[in-house]
Amino acid sequence: MRHSFQVDLRGVVDLLSAHLYSSPDVYVRELLQNAVDASTARGAAAAGVPVLVECHDRPGSAPVLSVEDEGVGLTVAEVHELLATIGSSSKRDTLLRPGQDYLGRFGIGLLSCFLVSDEIRVVTRSARGGPGVSWRGRSDGTYELRELPDGEGRARPGTTVWLTARPGLEDRLRPATVRALILRYAGLLEQPIVLRTATGDERLTGGPLPWVGRDTEQLLAWGERELGERFLDAVPLDLPAAGLTGVAFVLPQSPSPSSRQRNRVHLKRMLLSDAVDGLLPDWAFFVRAVVDTSALQPLASREGLYEDATLAAVRDGLGAALRSWLTDLAQREPERLQALVRVHALALKALAVHDDELLKLFAPWLPVDTSLGRMTLTEVTRRGPVRYAATTEDFGQMVQVATAESICLVNAGFTYDEELLQRLPEVLPAVDVERVEPEDLAAVLRPVEDTAGLAAAAALVGRCRPVLAPFSCDVEVREFSPASLPCLYTAGDGARFARELDETAQVADSFWAPMLGRIQAATEAPREATLVLNWRHPVVRQLAGPVGEHALRTAVEVLYLQALLLGRHPLRGRETTLLSGALGRLIEGSLDGTR
Repeated sequence: MRHSFQVDLRGVVDLLSAHLYSSPDVYVRELLQNAVDASTARGAAAAGVPVLVECHDRPGSAPVLSVEDEGVGLTVAEVHELLATIGSSSKRDTLLRPGQDYLGRFGIGLLSCFLVSDEIRVVTRSARGGPGVSWRGRSDGTYELRELPDGEGRARPGTTVWLTARPGLEDRLRPATVRALILRYAGLLEQPIVLRTATGDERLTGGPLPWVGRDTEQLLAWGERELGERFLDAVPLDLPAAGLTGVAFVLPQSPSPSSRQRNRVHLKRMLLSDAVDGLLPDWAFFVRAVVDTSALQPLASREGLYEDATLAAVRDGLGAALRSWLTDLAQREPERLQALVRVHALALKALAVHDDELLKLFAPWLPVDTSLGRMTLTEVTRRGPVRYAATTEDFGQMVQVATAESICLVNAGFTYDEELLQRLPEVLPAVDVERVEPEDLAAVLRPVEDTAGLAAAAALVGRCRPVLAPFSCDVEVREFSPASLPCLYTAGDGARFARELDETAQVADSFWAPMLGRIQAATEAPREATLVLNWRHPVVRQLAGPVGEHALRTAVEVLYLQALLLGRHPLRGRETTLLSGALGRLIEGSLDGTR
């Protein structure tokens, strides 16, 4: 035996409220959509016949709203088919004139009215003849249908829908709210909407699309009034093949590249949503678009766009338009592009490291920190080979020397910077990119030149090495700028790892210490860190003279600790103890005056 499904309409309405529609306010959009489509089917919209929305004043009772059109209307059979069958749209399409633009396609829009009213009353008369019809549907899933005798109901073809506010939702049907919702959803419609309240009639007519024929400053002013933000820039959008026009506003702050797009989309001048995702390419996260289109298909909720080949083509077209605008901006108004990049630099870098086209487009304008200040990659590449430090710690060790020697060293220790620099030759083949280690910089520092100084420097190295041997740190003497910098600590990745491993092993408990010891034994001996003493500094020259062992040891320890701190290396357990000991010996020496 076959049985029919039983549908709990109240449950369906609750489901729509929670998952299909973003707000009960969409009832205004759905009512106006049906009214405009019915008017278009009969030609009333083209003739400028308005849709009448009336807020009925009933003191002491729930507010009532009616929406009236002079459209094609419905017969008795059509009322059964369209109003009492959820999801029926095939029959609806037979009522609409071919070649006309209609706003809706889904037979569930009327259900949105149950979000604000427990009862929907429809009074209609078909333009194709027949009696008038009264239909009353309730949220419990029941409905009543009555043919109206002559003289009752509507005298002319068209439809009137009546809603009575549900308890707790009275404000949704009050004049101020209804007016705001008409302007929000239907403010761009060419067919006039008349709002009738106790204070009189107000004609709400949409004129030309507000972004058409405006210059950049006018667009920015309109965007600020409409969207509540002062945007950085405005990009006109026009895709005639997709029936799309609009504007893309450059956001004044940088969102996460993974954040959802929040574009405002109108379909044939009726608002779908302020938060449509998927209209723009993923990389266009730094703009917010406001568009009107006639070619794209909405989802059943009419609050998003259906993903199909048309939407994909529109997305590609909008991406091409934005790329063309950026390229033109770079050529004609680079300062405006730089303002955009300054705000959205991190997010642009995140995309450029994975997208060849974006890398080529944005690479010349992306900013990086260097030893000579903040520069764009274009400015860096003009100085010759691009040298970079892979970590902020490496950069900190080398920046003072690089600055004094007029070496442009890039700090690639920030997110995405090293990946970006490594990919740079792919889009700029003439550019050489080289990673520089601290020990590499030490290797190019000038040796001590005069013969007497060379011998004194060699003797100083011999005396200093035993002092720093417990810290796996070698000593060299070189000449470099600035002369005010007494020393430089250099350590590659291996030396830093060994240092951290050694310090960790010293403070580890009995469980971890043997394991760390085995790791140390199995690890290939790294190149030692080096303390490079600057022969140009007076303290270093004094140490090469007749200085006692106690004073020499204290001075070398202090220089070692100073170099660590200048290089932004955290002091570990033994080095913290060393600092206290060195300070103590300095105080003892100053008190007795003998050292």
